[in-house]
Amino acid sequence: MVELVLASGSERRRELLVRLGLRFVVVRPEIEEKLLPGICADLAVQLIARSKVHAGLELVPTRDAYLLAADTIVMGPSGPLGKPHTVERAREMLLSLRGQRHVVLTGICALGANSKKEATGVSRSAVRMRDFSDSELEQYIAGGEPLERAGSYAVQGLGGSLVDAIAGRTDTVIGLDCQMAMQLLSEVGYPNPLPTAPDRHVALGKAAATRRPLASSNRVGGSR
Repeated sequence: MVELVLASGSERRRELLVRLGLRFVVVRPEIEEKLLPGICADLAVQLIARSKVHAGLELVPTRDAYLLAADTIVMGPSGPLGKPHTVERAREMLLSLRGQRHVVLTGICALGANSKKEATGVSRSAVRMRDFSDSELEQYIAGGEPLERAGSYAVQGLGGSLVDAIAGRTDTVIGLDCQMAMQLLSEVGYPNPLPTAPDRHVALGKAAATRRPLASSNRVGGSR
């Protein structure tokens, strides 16, 4: 039986695939998600996703499987923003994003375990944060959501209330461009990918009903 494997410990990515109606198993490869010096962010997220896929392959008992992995980077005004891990760093990150526009990149890699054929791609979305108040900021941090989120916010959670607008796919900001993922899986031979993954099915935070689109949208990168 052909098996689809998500090589990621991210609950957000798992939830996105569940909403597509896909059946899959999860493995959690342990790799160092570190940006290499001198490599542009677009390439870096693809390389990290590729490392996750190949590390995940070692955890899959069957070779009749197709693996999928992703990595997301939030590009702040002064460079990449990872997970803050502390309240102080979360506050620092969110203050740097307040009232500003930034870019979120998600790199994706798909791999056929038998054929070793792989395909990668990168999806890009622009996000504009509201000029939220200090009290809103402190209330959000106090809830604990920012601590394990790249960029210190979760657009699908309470952090959605801090976001003013998104240009591009919201699921890219959450952590997996589902349409690109299905395309890449198809390229490596996965026999039953869905043809499309409508972005409108992604649940957003409480500000979603009033969120305005940015004037321009990104062009999604291709696979290679």
